[in-house]
Amino acid sequence: MADLIRYMATREGVEKLPSGQKYNIASSKQHDLILSVVKHFPQSKKYLEYDDYYAMPTIENANEFLDAVAERYADRADELKGLVSYISNRPGVEKLGSHGLFTQFDMPIDLNTVAERVANHEGVIWTEVVSLRREDAERLHFNNAEAWKNLVRRNMNEIAQAHRIKIEDLEWYGAFHNTTHHPHIHLVIFSKGQEGFLSEKGIKELRRAFGQDIFRDEQYKMATIETGYRNELKDNLADLLQQIQMRQSLPNADYYLFLLKKIKDELQQQKGKKLYGYLPRKLKKLVDFSLHEIAKDDDLSEIYSKWNEVNREKLSLYYDTKDKPDVPIEMNPELRSLKNLLIRTALGMNFNAAVAVNTARIGFLFSMLAKQIVNSAGKRLDELNKMMPLTDSKERAKIREKKLAHGQKEGADGYITDDEDYDSQAAEGILTMLDYLISLGDQESEQDSEEQNTQTADEFNFDNAYAEYLNDEDDGYDDIDDEDEEYFGLSM
Repeated sequence: MADLIRYMATREGVEKLPSGQKYNIASSKQHDLILSVVKHFPQSKKYLEYDDYYAMPTIENANEFLDAVAERYADRADELKGLVSYISNRPGVEKLGSHGLFTQFDMPIDLNTVAERVANHEGVIWTEVVSLRREDAERLHFNNAEAWKNLVRRNMNEIAQAHRIKIEDLEWYGAFHNTTHHPHIHLVIFSKGQEGFLSEKGIKELRRAFGQDIFRDEQYKMATIETGYRNELKDNLADLLQQIQMRQSLPNADYYLFLLKKIKDELQQQKGKKLYGYLPRKLKKLVDFSLHEIAKDDDLSEIYSKWNEVNREKLSLYYDTKDKPDVPIEMNPELRSLKNLLIRTALGMNFNAAVAVNTARIGFLFSMLAKQIVNSAGKRLDELNKMMPLTDSKERAKIREKKLAHGQKEGADGYITDDEDYDSQAAEGILTMLDYLISLGDQESEQDSEEQNTQTADEFNFDNAYAEYLNDEDDGYDDIDDEDEEYFGLSM
């Protein structure tokens, strides 16, 4: 720390380097100092300034990184009173009047009074930094103190909640530093009443709140694209399940039927609502696995891959997405409706293949029979109308001419009649076919039942695949709620 303070106080170009030196390679002294800094403060390797230095170790990037470390660990080198004074007056700060300090309300701030108040506070004080890359700050107009001040004020509730402080007890002060590469604000936060606390989860909540606010236009655009892919997934899965129900020829159709039957068998043993959220953990795992397997369908897999691509881009605006896996479809809370779709489909399916096929055939024949009955009834109604006496011979003649024009014959009694033999024979044939299909379905149902009784899960290697899935889930996703929750749809 002594070396760091000495270096920060004596190095050349504290505020701005001469343009001729900015692209020179960092000196050995800077390099050694940076190695010492990251050893004592490992968290500093996550700074954007360190990424810049690591990618291009120039004098300017080295100075930017060391400045950032000095700012964010200033309370380790001096009292808090010195920290408040430092973030208000250091080179690069944008001053609002005599200094750069701001807070929740636009009122005169006496720097000495605030410094004393913070220095004498007996509770916990949090010192935080919110930083952007220069290109983002310029593009989104976060290159001035007013924009940052309004940002913090808009997110007061989120800040209080993340620190577990009542909103009426929250007190904060901030200052904007318009540095070359990474414009940022410093925040000093504490509670006037009951003590709060800030966890890793709270830090992520803050990052998400600020990120969604700063990048709201980009977030809205990508969230709209995500919604389109989500709806497309639902429609495609519904179509696929319908094709499976109709026993259409599909890759892995038998396996999908087997999974749906497993779900139905388990659901029938459960009481209460048949919705995913109400199911016991064991049954939820079965539904998860089934969705995981069915989602391997080429079309579904392609659409979901696009969803993940957009989600990764959206999160990269304010979250480090390097080396992060795609969101497993069954663990994405935005797609829970897909699980309920599987459950509804499984409950409504008849898993006897012969009955299902013959049911479709019988339905078709019934529709044909209904058409024949309607046609026959219509013709009979015409006959009855013809038997009614016509008072106007001219009108009778016109009707006869129209009938003859349509190829209909005139009966001996002068009335137009149709041959009904075809209608009756067609209806009789349809009824005979219905009887045959029903009897055939009964025979095939008995045969299928015997075959299903001998069919085991080993036919699809279900037991091994399911056990492997559960092991992978236990090994890879135990800490998802704590570490990677942004990646599982929660960034919306």
